[in-house]
Amino acid sequence: MGYFKVDIKPLFPASLQHSNNNMTDNKVLADWTEFEVPRGAVELIGLNILYKGVDGADIDPTDFEIVWAKGNKDGTAPTSLATPGTVVGTPASNPWFNNLQGRTYVDASNFKDVGYLTCLRQLSPSYGFGGRADAATAQNFGIGAVSHVLQGEPESGTNVGYDKLYCALVAKATQAYTTSTLNVNGAHASGTTGAVLTVATIDARLAFAAGDVIHDEDDQLVGTVKSVDDATTITLEDNIANSVADGKHLYNSSPIVIQASFRK
Repeated sequence: MGYFKVDIKPLFPASLQHSNNNMTDNKVLADWTEFEVPRGAVELIGLNILYKGVDGADIDPTDFEIVWAKGNKDGTAPTSLATPGTVVGTPASNPWFNNLQGRTYVDASNFKDVGYLTCLRQLSPSYGFGGRADAATAQNFGIGAVSHVLQGEPESGTNVGYDKLYCALVAKATQAYTTSTLNVNGAHASGTTGAVLTVATIDARLAFAAGDVIHDEDDQLVGTVKSVDDATTITLEDNIANSVADGKHLYNSSPIVIQASFRK
């Protein structure tokens, strides 16, 4: 028996963050996000949830569900729950509910009020969390509650010895997003013009870190952060992916990161 951890980065469309879209109850926050685990059944035993507030600001977490699933036998992801920002729908064919393996209700109020600053950027329902998704949140994380055993389709992983699993996030209370004031400073062309992005208004070190994926307000991929060199300079891992106009707002495409701990 051994233990391992996987960082899952669901995609939150930048356009929804930019529009201050009211992500109310039962709206999809992030559609299926794949991650890989060692082949065979694994037990989900803990969660640490990191929040990255817009422009480095603190954020007040609200309740949501994590829905866990396996992929299809052909190696594809489950059918979409719904377009992010809309209510979970019912697919006409190949329904996603055939792939479901569990749900975890994250009751933010149980974990955020511990009296110091970082509590607003992190939830750790790892102790005794149960994974039962219901409105009676006071009982969701009781000691002895049942954890989830998840198992992907055999040989579905990208690498030998691994299988793919998926998760999606659904709002269970209104999620507050605010418009970023971190802007591109000057037009930046895509292609071979370089990997350096110049920004203004907010200190880039507050908004981004190495590994973050940047999208602009129109959902265009800008690139993955290699380093944040100073308050106004970001170096990407590759050349700028899509041309970005001067003044465009920039967003972290994964403002919530799910750090999932497993036992095998």
